[in-house]
Amino acid sequence: MTGEPVLYDAETDTLLVELRPWPAASPAEVNEQVGGEDAEEGLVVHYGTDGRPHALEIEHASERPDLVARALSALRHAKGFAA
Repeated sequence: MTGEPVLYDAETDTLLVELRPWPAASPAEVNEQVGGEDAEEGLVVHYGTDGRPHALEIEHASERPDLVARALSALRHAKGFAA
C-alpha cells in the first residue's frame, strides 16, 4: 500500500481502508491462498499473509455510507481509538 490508511479512487468509486501494515516484507510475497474475500454485497476483506484482515475495500462507496462508516470504525478500533 501507499502508507495512507484510506484511499479513494473516484474513477471506480472504490474506497480502500488499510487496517494495519502489510505483515510481510512486501505484498509480492502473497501466495495464491491470500487475497480478498467478499464479506457482503460491496465489501471485500483483504487478508495478509498471516491470515488476518489487512484492508477493507468498499465498491460503489458513494452509495454505501453504511459500509464506509463501518470501515472507518474498524480503522479507529485497529489504531486504538475505539470508544
